[in-house]
Amino acid sequence: MKNISQRCLIAFASITYVDLACAIDLQPGEIRAPKAGLNIVQLSYQVSERGNKYTYGDKQAGEPEIHAAQFQVRVGRSFEIADSPALFYVQTPMGYTHPDGALSKIPSAREGDSGVGDTSFLLAIWPYANREKKTYFALGAYLTLPTGSYSNDRRFAFQNMGQNRYSSALQTGYQAPIVGALSWQGAIDAVWFGDNNDRGPTHATYSQKVLYTGQTGLRYDFNSSYAVGATYFYTTGGETSLNGVNQDDVTRLRRYQLTGIANYAFGRITLQYGGDIKTENGFIEDSRWILRYTKPF
Repeated sequence: MKNISQRCLIAFASITYVDLACAIDLQPGEIRAPKAGLNIVQLSYQVSERGNKYTYGDKQAGEPEIHAAQFQVRVGRSFEIADSPALFYVQTPMGYTHPDGALSKIPSAREGDSGVGDTSFLLAIWPYANREKKTYFALGAYLTLPTGSYSNDRRFAFQNMGQNRYSSALQTGYQAPIVGALSWQGAIDAVWFGDNNDRGPTHATYSQKVLYTGQTGLRYDFNSSYAVGATYFYTTGGETSLNGVNQDDVTRLRRYQLTGIANYAFGRITLQYGGDIKTENGFIEDSRWILRYTKPF
């Protein structure tokens, strides 16, 4: 019985890659309600490569490159709220960003950053959790604090590990089996941003509208140890302004992510690969690798 409980907690505690500047990624098939009274630790390492910059869907001149890596530490605890399964966790990233290519020729854009990123918190609850039918409905509330390193000398937001602003999000997700070992899940989230009142050398006020993401994914379980999945994401909104001047840079982003999952006695190993399919504004992500280790204790 303990092993079943541990697997359930590993399932949800590893579901989200939290980046409230963009979206909240769920791993396929991972909206499973945890058993109460368990602790979890998760270690994640992510490497991403960004390339061409797009404006209104048109590729801009030059060959920019952005190399980034991030190590995340997450600790969580499962419990119950009014007899419903619930989970709380705190996550802090550490890493670096390094502009290259055409960006290395721009004095204000050729410096990257390394250090600690912003700290995120999650409180999730399952109003509906039917373990016999393997059907779940979950709600999650996120809060990110500006604890990361930040400098107003940098031209682009990606040059800082921290964002120097608060952000919050609400997410809802549903998971159900389709046929046999194949299951489906869908989720939507909305992210709200506080202002960054120290943007650039002029200490401008940087504001951003609400950012919305919808995602849908499939998971296939070969057996109790191994599974694969695929997820599609669509993000829109998030238009920004500087000192009240609209930047006309609304986000319209399509992404994909492929996942491999292996459950062992010593914990769960998850390997993911993904990238952008199309972006309206911003630097397109050519590739993203994520390796996770998740263990209850």
